[in-house]
Amino acid sequence: MRVAVLGGGKIGEAVASRLVLSKSIEFVTVTRRNVRKSGLKGKKVKVTVNNLAAVAASDVIIISVKPGDARTLLRLIRQKTEGKLVISLMAAITVKSLEEALPGTRVVRAMPNIAALVGEAVTAYSPGANVTEDDIRNIEFIISTFGESIRVPESMMDAITALSGSGPAYIALLIEAMVSAGLKVGIPRETAFQLATKTLTGTAGLLRERMMHPAELRDTVTTPAGTTIAGIYELEKGSVRTSIMNAVEAATLAARKISSDFEGRV
Repeated sequence: MRVAVLGGGKIGEAVASRLVLSKSIEFVTVTRRNVRKSGLKGKKVKVTVNNLAAVAASDVIIISVKPGDARTLLRLIRQKTEGKLVISLMAAITVKSLEEALPGTRVVRAMPNIAALVGEAVTAYSPGANVTEDDIRNIEFIISTFGESIRVPESMMDAITALSGSGPAYIALLIEAMVSAGLKVGIPRETAFQLATKTLTGTAGLLRERMMHPAELRDTVTTPAGTTIAGIYELEKGSVRTSIMNAVEAATLAARKISSDFEGRV
């Protein structure tokens, strides 16, 4: 299988860096405006500025440009995409819009996150009506190279973009705050960072492996008049839960606006 990744930004290169590790991927062509800034190297990968040539030479097209750059790119490549599988990693742009822009293609809308760099992304995807069962197997294989996949109705995709696509930024902000808290109470920065990051990954692993509700875990470590309840009390005073909910809602609305703006200019 030969794959083109159009848009070698952070997500595009993260995906490409995992694809080249698979024995089932014959070759990956990555496009970006400045080839010299690419960190990709190897016999199975080529970085180029030529989107049209990349599409022509590939079986599967992964589009990972910013939504604002999509219209120009789609107009350019439509002459070479007919009959091909197109996986869009672009936020907010609908399957319908993509199918209209690229007639004769089989389109999938997907949303990974930056954890693709280490093969730990979770990617929701929603296939268009023309996608076949063979395509689904290929899509899930491609996604498996950089993490896990979840098939969802397209109506969820803007919200998923806000929750898991943007999610690493929220988590990074939380970890940054925990490290700063560690510094405030006398823990060296490197130690605080190690404690904060491992606490996060360990907690997530525990919840998933034991199928625990987060409230159950919270109650497990919260004892009367203990340290944990003292900390939780301060977090609730700061409306952390409400702030996170508001952040995801705001990001969802932003995704819907991008979609509306794109369709309004078609």
